[in-house]
Amino acid sequence: MSSTSADLTGSRSSYQAVFALDVITAAIALVFLGLATKPTFQRLIERRLSVADRSHATPLKTSLGTYLFLYPGLICFFLAYVFYFVQDVLKTAGSGIQYHGDLELGGRRPSGTNGNEHSIAVLSYVTSLASILFTTLINGGVWIYSNHVTSNSTGISEPGWKSIIWNTFIMLAILCSGIVAWGLGISGINDTVSWSERVHNDEATKIVFVVYRCIVIAASISVSVEVIRRYTLVRDNSGKNSRDRPHLARFATVVVPLIWLRNIFIIYDIVLIFVDTSGWSTNSILATLFLLIIFGQFANLTILGMILYGAWQTGKTVNIFSSDA
Repeated sequence: MSSTSADLTGSRSSYQAVFALDVITAAIALVFLGLATKPTFQRLIERRLSVADRSHATPLKTSLGTYLFLYPGLICFFLAYVFYFVQDVLKTAGSGIQYHGDLELGGRRPSGTNGNEHSIAVLSYVTSLASILFTTLINGGVWIYSNHVTSNSTGISEPGWKSIIWNTFIMLAILCSGIVAWGLGISGINDTVSWSERVHNDEATKIVFVVYRCIVIAASISVSVEVIRRYTLVRDNSGKNSRDRPHLARFATVVVPLIWLRNIFIIYDIVLIFVDTSGWSTNSILATLFLLIIFGQFANLTILGMILYGAWQTGKTVNIFSSDA
């Protein structure tokens, strides 16, 4: 292969599988984005976060609040995986992928020496920024959806001020710690040092990045506990025929375990930052690669899908377009 041309077909089948997974993830995210576009802009035009209802003690929450978190989150997620699969291809140029090198973040392979190192480095930083924004937004989406469904089902206005203040704080903590880590990394960037290399090799960036990941774990545990509490509130304060009760039950049953399992793999990814994996066996490398990539990507896709479905259901039950609303 030449010094600059990419050669995905000449790479190992495991790496081609990673590329395929990234393409599939980006494609599904694009489908979700397409499904969310029309209702998001319809509700932005209406600009109504709640509507009065004669049969309800408090105004009904519309799906606009959920879409305000979901839609930009989908954009960030889609762009992140577009950037990932472009990097997948660019890494195959020149001396190709370092199959025996230390694993990068998320179990991914580092690139060898080639003419695309600068492009790979830039894309890695853009991808990491999109991922930080997505992580903040998905946390907010889970929180606001569960609270709005609770409010519509029970007549108890949610979220309350304590919930708003606390969840605003943890979202800002995710965002700010992530941006600080990213800023430390990019401040020392040269033409060929990728984001993962910077996290592995620069102590300040590594420490702040680990703090950021720990905040993500704590914040996701907090929001999952809030989902459970909201479902308990709905179960105890709404009738068995409540339209929203089964939706929140389904949401809690699927999303909460996924969040907790995803946290396990985040912890594993943190540990890998401090471990030299270059001497690991091929089976260990591949197991790590596919566990981190497959589970992380499809856990996030499932959570996004559940939020999208929930917003769609809220849009059906809370009509903001009729004169009776």
